[in-house]
Amino acid sequence: MMSANNDSKSIPPWTLPESTHPQTGLTVYNSITKSKVPFIPKDGNKVSWYGCGPTVYNASHMGHACNYVTFDIIRRIMEDYLNYDLNVVMNITDIDDKIILRARQKHLLQKYQDPKDGLSEQVIQDVGLAFYEFVKGKLGADINSIDDWSTFAASTGGGKDLSFTKGKPEMTMYFSAAQATVNALKTARENMAAGKASKTELDSLLSASEDVVVLWLDRQFGSTVTEHRIFRDLAVFWENDYFEDMDALNVRRPHVLTRVSEYIPEIIRFVQRIIDNGYAYESEGSIFFDVAAFDGNNGHFYAKLEPTAKGNEGRQKGGEGSLSVHSSTKRNDTDFALWKASKPGEPAWVSPWSSGRPGWHIECSVMASEVLGPHIDMHTGGIDLAFPHHDNEMAQSEACFENHQWINYFLHTGHLHIEGSKMSKSLKNFIPIKDALKKHTARQIRILFLLSQWSSNLYYDGSSMEGAIAVERTFSNFFTNTNALLRDFRLRQQESDGTRQFQEPELELLDVLNDTKGRVHAALLDSFDTPAAMRALQEIIARTNIYLQRGRASIDPQIVEAVALYVTKIARVFGLVNDGVGSSIGWGARSAGVDSSAPVDRESILLPVATVLSNFRDAVRDIALAGGDKKALLSLCDKVRDTDLPDLGIIIDDHGDGRALVKFADPEQLQREREQREAEEEAGRQKKEAQARDNEAKRQLRLQKAKVSPSDMFRTLEMLTLYSAWDETGVPTKDKDGEDLTKSKVKKLVKEQAAQEKLHNEYLNYLQYSSIAARALRRVVKPELRSEVAKREGVSIKFAKWDNGKAGVSNPVPVIETRTKVEN
Repeated sequence: MMSANNDSKSIPPWTLPESTHPQTGLTVYNSITKSKVPFIPKDGNKVSWYGCGPTVYNASHMGHACNYVTFDIIRRIMEDYLNYDLNVVMNITDIDDKIILRARQKHLLQKYQDPKDGLSEQVIQDVGLAFYEFVKGKLGADINSIDDWSTFAASTGGGKDLSFTKGKPEMTMYFSAAQATVNALKTARENMAAGKASKTELDSLLSASEDVVVLWLDRQFGSTVTEHRIFRDLAVFWENDYFEDMDALNVRRPHVLTRVSEYIPEIIRFVQRIIDNGYAYESEGSIFFDVAAFDGNNGHFYAKLEPTAKGNEGRQKGGEGSLSVHSSTKRNDTDFALWKASKPGEPAWVSPWSSGRPGWHIECSVMASEVLGPHIDMHTGGIDLAFPHHDNEMAQSEACFENHQWINYFLHTGHLHIEGSKMSKSLKNFIPIKDALKKHTARQIRILFLLSQWSSNLYYDGSSMEGAIAVERTFSNFFTNTNALLRDFRLRQQESDGTRQFQEPELELLDVLNDTKGRVHAALLDSFDTPAAMRALQEIIARTNIYLQRGRASIDPQIVEAVALYVTKIARVFGLVNDGVGSSIGWGARSAGVDSSAPVDRESILLPVATVLSNFRDAVRDIALAGGDKKALLSLCDKVRDTDLPDLGIIIDDHGDGRALVKFADPEQLQREREQREAEEEAGRQKKEAQARDNEAKRQLRLQKAKVSPSDMFRTLEMLTLYSAWDETGVPTKDKDGEDLTKSKVKKLVKEQAAQEKLHNEYLNYLQYSSIAARALRRVVKPELRSEVAKREGVSIKFAKWDNGKAGVSNPVPVIETRTKVEN
């Protein structure tokens, strides 16, 4: 037996598992030891894995995506690359304070809203009462009118002053909810005054003020909601929504899915066993875990994941839920609930102690142990759950089984930061997965997580997503080019002429490929270091692209194919290729879930391409019949290459050897790239036009300034308000009050006059030169020669039309524009 980190009472003991089975060499960062340790399953190659699932009361967000996509990547590495035999168990928390509150409030709001035909003074009054109660309870402001609110809002800097928030970010959230309600009330009163009081106006008011109104309704009527169906229906809805999001993100489902509501008898037995072992006690119908009786007794250690959090009452309380009642007979403030006696308005199950419901932490201990046993290889979840949830899980389980290592390896993903701030669903600083998928693809989001160390903080913002998209583009272009090259090679492949094809450049690339395989393997064994693995893949792609620059006649497609197949293999391991897609190179042309054995509709596949070809043929025929304009033919070819075929996912890549290479790509991706290019070109055009307008305005200003004689420049109306006397050259000598100007001031004015004199002389030269150039051009009869003269003379021409007095007859007359320093 090998022991680690057991040399201090402040450091939890951990024992390295033993096995006679051959090991892969995998090491993992273990949150218990705070270090990388060898991964040794307790039962040969079989791995028992329990992962904390979602509490289903609202839409899944990018925090969920971070956790479940990251552990899906690790699962795939273990399952598909290292060939572990996994048994993955995940729970659904369908009994929880958040679910109870949200279901109850949703039910009460619907019950309040549905019977009403439209907006009324009573509804406005109700929302107003809810608002005043909310502001007093959440913001500590005793206000009685909207004017009072306006004064309060101004005093808090719109809810942003540090003196107001006092380090509590939820204050800003509460302020926003209150301000939204105020705005909705103002709109509602305006609608009533205008005679607009339909169901639409009612719904608009209640929707905008929902966060405020539901608390008011729940305080009055929450205790009357008793049907289990109300709570269960909400959980079922959001569970289904969660799995829709996971499927969209290509996250594999667990082998075993458990729900708290299905394990109530097992939870009661588990709690009773902890009581029998002396680590829990009953108080007013609730059962609490006795931390003092457990910690340090019989070899037990409490708070293995975060020993420094031991005794932190605030964090322990945060894990108890907002509906928990802290009994006066609770022995210690840090004790936590295993079973909660239910109050009116909460679901309840019969137990030996009370009609109640499970505590939050106990559910995972019971469900994991029921399926996987009293010793589990690995447990996963977000770092935000480490204390108290995961620490309490381990304490409960080890108290029940009287063992000292319920979990061998605890893996935690880091915090997700959104636009620089740590994500917090309770503070509404989150992005629903469905919204994220409207902006970025599941593959791009997965690449983002692959580029980050799974156990460190992860960042989701515009810059990080641009990096992920760039990596995806690198892979996509490589796959597209390789597939096109291989198709072309196989179409034109001939019998060998006896010349060796696999030579030094190919051998060098083969060496790079073998080195890449070693680097990727070492990275994945090193606690799933996907950033290092992704760098290795990008480097082999870059080296292969350099090799491809030799040209088709000087490369061997076999080595390119070998590289592409390996890159695709690792991309598939990472989940970048949808499950079910075959062994082809790249992302695959078929999405997950499509039956490859389904009959192929040739017409639907061929018709779009045939239509492009037919339209092209018609246009070529028309051009030929019209005399065969070469420029029109080339323009038509460009249209087919740049617009028509890319819309179908087909790229025609012109090569220097005169033969184009045909590539296939995702038409939607090509469309997005084209729209992005067009947007960038339009932005560039607008910027260029704005710069041209700015330059022209400066030119005109300089031109107008140049027209002023230096002797008159200090005698303008504006200057007459500053000066009262001038010398013979026009330089001021006295200020407006008749006082002599200082020598330094006069010196400065003389310098300004000299600069104006230089500018004015350039203007005079410009007038003289343009007159000479105009006369020279007018002597040139042939228009085509005028351009040559203009070029020689350094002027530009605009041709205007003038009527010589004869009906229908006009001749071009040059209008001269010069470009001198004066204008530029």
